[in-house]
Amino acid sequence: MPTVYAYGRASTGRQTITESHQRSTCEEFINRTLLPAGFTYGGWLYDSATTGSKPMFERDEGRKLWALVQPGDKIVWAKLDRAFRSVVDAAQTMALLQRKDVTFSSLDLGLDTSTPIGRCVFTILSAFAELELAFIRQRTTDSLRAKRAEGKPYSKHAPIGWRKCGRGKDSYYIPDPLEREQVAEMVALRQSGASLERITNHMYGVVRPNGKRWNINSISQAIKAAKARFAKEFVASPARRQAGVG
Repeated sequence: MPTVYAYGRASTGRQTITESHQRSTCEEFINRTLLPAGFTYGGWLYDSATTGSKPMFERDEGRKLWALVQPGDKIVWAKLDRAFRSVVDAAQTMALLQRKDVTFSSLDLGLDTSTPIGRCVFTILSAFAELELAFIRQRTTDSLRAKRAEGKPYSKHAPIGWRKCGRGKDSYYIPDPLEREQVAEMVALRQSGASLERITNHMYGVVRPNGKRWNINSISQAIKAAKARFAKEFVASPARRQAGVG
């Protein structure tokens, strides 16, 4: 006999009224529709004070729910945003449930993935999710490309051989003489035939201007950066000209 579970979530510990509402909505539907259809009620699982940014099955009660559900079971929730953080998250979670042969009902939308129309909506939602991911990736790529072309910082950390100055939109890169001096020493050792392991041992304990210590990975990146003249795309950038550099 299949089992149905009710699930809910609140973003803060003070949202006690939302638990009562979500639970009563789910259990009314279960008692009226699913128990007469042969389901047994497995109980109410509720993630309190849990951000929606965390995927459903990574939440405390969500993990328990994933372990409990078996093929043929069903999950019911009152509102789609109590279960998912975004369209992409919804589609990915639905795909997991589908592979496990578990259906769900989202009562606010009247969506039931055990029905043909519900599965159709799921397919459409998945397609939109893929499209949204593609748009996000393209926007990110375009943004990084534009920032690089303008010589503007495009991450929290400056590239090797550079130092970040200013804040926010007014920030820019300038050469870091001390780090370049350290890199020049590594390049000279490499050109003399030293292995990366030997260079790493040589640089052991040397602190970079950003407070970090050199390791074999950062040393390898530094040598490559030096060969590329420390990301020369910044050399003639508008941001650096405005800063009076180069």
